Amino acid sequence: MTPYEDKTIKDSLREERKKLKDMNGKDKLWYIWEYYKIPIISVFVSLFLIISIASAIYSNRFETALNCVILNSQFTSESTSPDDYFDKGFRQYINLPEDTKIEVNHSMSLSFEESAMNDFTYAELAKLSAMITSKELDVMIGRKDSIDHFGKMDGFTDLKEILSPEEYEKVKDKIYFVTSDETGQKVAAGILIDEADFEKKTGLLIDGPILSVMINSTHKDTAHDLIRYMFGL
Repeated sequence: MTPYEDKTIKDSLREERKKLKDMNGKDKLWYIWEYYKIPIISVFVSLFLIISIASAIYSNRFETALNCVILNSQFTSESTSPDDYFDKGFRQYINLPEDTKIEVNHSMSLSFEESAMNDFTYAELAKLSAMITSKELDVMIGRKDSIDHFGKMDGFTDLKEILSPEEYEKVKDKIYFVTSDETGQKVAAGILIDEADFEKKTGLLIDGPILSVMINSTHKDTAHDLIRYMFGL
């Protein structure tokens, strides 16, 4: 048996500490990385997996009641926020339990003018399209250009199918119609929101906001509740 084979773990650790003690800072970093990079990487990968799994398990505990995206908005207030209006006010309005999520994304910006398109806007459009295709999105609030873009492709539910005749009568002057490219028919694709009122309640400024419900929304009942909440129906 060689002297190396007869070493205890304690002896090995003592030798490693002595080596590191005699090195300067740069050499210490090089030595640690050169000889211990595999265990270091393994630890980081393990931690990442543990955190990812824990996060997924935690998120899966919560059911999503509504997923809404607000496009091309500008935050203008310090006294109110979208969370106050949607995740607190609307949650209370429909008596939604705390373990059910209302997700509102107001950070996305889109442009459909060719001259304004760039890598960022293409990426945002791809992200939004993926959300729609995967049925992750229920409600879109945006400017006329956004609603026209997706409405022409039959992306929105006809609000006549969601609102009762009495409710529709109350908001008929606010209904926004889009002509389908496929059928040529006008569809009640959205409902006009008062710009000043929306900014006052959410702190978000949008040029002529329109609310639309996605054609493949899996939470149309909650989307209907949101319309009733916003318009006092």
